Amino acid sequence: MKRFVWDQPIFILGNPRSGTSLLRLVLHSHDSISIPPESHFFLWLEEKYGVWNDDYFSSYIKDLFNSTKFETWNISKYELIKFLKSEKIENYSHLTSLIYYFYSKKNNKEIVYWGDKNSLWKDKLHRINYFYPNAFFINIIRDGRDIACSYKSLDEKKLEHKYAPKLPNQIAVIAQDWKTNIKSIERFLDTISTDNKITIYYEDLVRNLEMTTKKILGKLNMEFENSQLFYYKNQPSEIEPFEFLIWKEKLLNPPDIKNIGKFNNELTEMEIETFNKIANTELKKHGYLC
Repeated sequence: MKRFVWDQPIFILGNPRSGTSLLRLVLHSHDSISIPPESHFFLWLEEKYGVWNDDYFSSYIKDLFNSTKFETWNISKYELIKFLKSEKIENYSHLTSLIYYFYSKKNNKEIVYWGDKNSLWKDKLHRINYFYPNAFFINIIRDGRDIACSYKSLDEKKLEHKYAPKLPNQIAVIAQDWKTNIKSIERFLDTISTDNKITIYYEDLVRNLEMTTKKILGKLNMEFENSQLFYYKNQPSEIEPFEFLIWKEKLLNPPDIKNIGKFNNELTEMEIETFNKIANTELKKHGYLC
């Protein structure tokens, strides 16, 4: 079995509501891959601790456990400190990877790769590349008009949880954001080696989960595991933190092909026309418009 590869993490990139959580679960269901629920500590703490000094350790631990969503990992501070002190921390990148590794050990997984799913990464991709020049990027794209349906559905739920997504509900804003996000991610990926990136489509993942997952794993020289098809059969607490399931309840079921093209029934003709006009180039580029 391969040893833990700490300096080549997997980063899942994509627009919010584009299937990033589904992809996270499918990959996390592999025995040798750990991609925990979304947390922000690497994102928030790199500016303060990026130039690592061992004297920062106590301050870092305090900030880590105060970081957004980190509490959902249910990690013991005492046990983590003990583990980190048993390791020789090389730099900030290594420290971050050790925390992900500790999470996997806590969940009885002996991993090769660790990864992260965070829609906020689209704004700090250059920082990932700085800390992890060998990182592997998976860009998942979904028809923006179906994403618009998801945004509008969430808006109707009037979610009040502190971690609930805060997304626009105006079709023109959604279309512009989708267009901008796709272009921004693609510009970044143009600078990355072909061996370290792959673009997949939500629609392919839903229609043929096994084939699309094998395509990703092939880039990592990993074998597909049948358990990856049945990620939704795990206990809900193993799928997402309970509070996240309020807006991610679909992860408790297998992928549903009905989520493809649903905009035809859920958006008005004017909304579709508006979206098509704003994001015309990107919709055509990715096969969503003729």
